[in-house]
Amino acid sequence: MACLCALALSACGGDSSQSVSTAAASATTNSAAASTTSAAAAAAPATSTPPAAPVTPPPTPVTPAPPITPPAPPATATSGTAIKVVGNHLVDETGKTVQLRGVNVSGLEFVAIDGWDPSNPWGSQTGDPTPNWTTIKSWGANAVRLPLNEASWLGLSCIDIGGNAGKAGATIKADPGGNYQATVEQSVAEATAAGLYVILDLHWAAPNDGATPACPTTQNPMADTDHSVAFWTSVANQFKTNPAVILELFNEPFLDATALVGNSPWPDLLNGGSVTQFAYTGGAGVMNLTWSTAGMQELLDAVRATGATNVVLTSTLQWSQQMDGWLKHKPTDSAGQLGAVWHAYPSSQYPTQVACVSDGILSIGLPQCSALEMAAVQAIIAAGYPVVATEFGDTIGGSTAPWASVLLPFADANGVSYLGWTWNTWAGSSANVLITDAAGDPTPGYGTYVKQHYLCRAAGTANCP
Repeated sequence: MACLCALALSACGGDSSQSVSTAAASATTNSAAASTTSAAAAAAPATSTPPAAPVTPPPTPVTPAPPITPPAPPATATSGTAIKVVGNHLVDETGKTVQLRGVNVSGLEFVAIDGWDPSNPWGSQTGDPTPNWTTIKSWGANAVRLPLNEASWLGLSCIDIGGNAGKAGATIKADPGGNYQATVEQSVAEATAAGLYVILDLHWAAPNDGATPACPTTQNPMADTDHSVAFWTSVANQFKTNPAVILELFNEPFLDATALVGNSPWPDLLNGGSVTQFAYTGGAGVMNLTWSTAGMQELLDAVRATGATNVVLTSTLQWSQQMDGWLKHKPTDSAGQLGAVWHAYPSSQYPTQVACVSDGILSIGLPQCSALEMAAVQAIIAAGYPVVATEFGDTIGGSTAPWASVLLPFADANGVSYLGWTWNTWAGSSANVLITDAAGDPTPGYGTYVKQHYLCRAAGTANCP
């Protein structure tokens, strides 16, 4: 989710993203999406604040289905040299099962394009000039997720529609220091050398505005045909010889909460379509612009066309929260290296429940929906695919983490991998920040719990609180 602040009524903390109002409710071109807009917007997660409370939840929760397999200690990745999909789980180069336990490290999606520090696309967002991978590893982590910006990677000149980096409407360089690709490549090399697997995520994408690319300065509802296919062709070519790298095709689709042209959200997620609005940071935050989205199948095909056999993760709707639609609308992978993305954030009204909606039963709110969401995750695993919660978060403060202390034991029991949002020193955040300083000292509640749980699992303990 990582600053998902797209067409949602939520605020992103710690980076330059700003919330923008959704126009999905006024869409007249998407009859399929119009009926779900209200429920979809209510379940949208927020990087620094919990999502809005659902409307009139039922009084009692549904009990989740039992774990598919008993908990087992995860493999300890000593070198992060290789990872692949075998059945419904990930394995290392020796064939041992791997459960990813990791963190997101935010910065590469916004520092360069916002012009904060042309000499350093990381912008010291972790308290150090660049992330300290050894400090991350000291938490018992074995993986990191790096959110990327397609325009910065491709070195595009783009229109800064909202004036986020200066003057509104000016054409700027998305990679002002000419060092973005080199920085990503060096970061991947250093992280894998430290024994960490690396997930590269297309976080921010933007189409052309006329003949000129628009700058990706916040989350949009889906990848675009103008640049996202080229992005994945380039990234896959660069990292196809590194089997420790996992590719996540698009961060948080929310085609079910925006105005579409003709089609409906699920088919568009898989095969692409068109939307009529574009989100940006600054100014009004949203503009009328009809552009073509790239579907998960097209993006996956672009990766495989390079010869890359890396593990690929694909997302679902509702900002990667609506897991019950993934199996029916997943792409076909010729390499057999496909996994599902889950973004698991809590509801503000029910802090021990995951914010969610369920396909076809949108009238069912929390807390019932939370158990259905977890059951949908179990169904994906039972069907033979691994699930990776590439983002989860919780409130900061107090002596515990209400949601994470429910989520992580469930994930352990079912073989789900997880990466917390976020390893950044963003003072003043009320949620979803793991550390307070460059030394990796944890935030109270959320960060403290996650560190303790990671270390417990890294020690080979099967059942960790």
